[in-house]
Amino acid sequence: MTRPLRYSINVTLDGCVDHAFEPDEAVHRHAMESIAAADAVLFGRATYELMEAGWRGPGAAAGLPPWMTPFARAMDAARKYVVSSSLPDVDWNA
Repeated sequence: MTRPLRYSINVTLDGCVDHAFEPDEAVHRHAMESIAAADAVLFGRATYELMEAGWRGPGAAAGLPPWMTPFARAMDAARKYVVSSSLPDVDWNA
């Protein structure tokens, strides 16, 4: 069975790759649903390290609004592929 490839990036119209808005409950819910439905996520080194620092482990959403917990769990559980020539090791479901 052929499955679709989905691509996602945070980029503004002026080319800034960042959150151009304050992510809210709806944004996190949409992202969680997309991640939970995916077979895996693909990261470069910098994004992998950023996401790992913010979302690894069961306490990832500690101190954050409760509606972030499903996103944190989905990101932590997702299979990850990391493209890097400088990262010597990955171990976060990668």
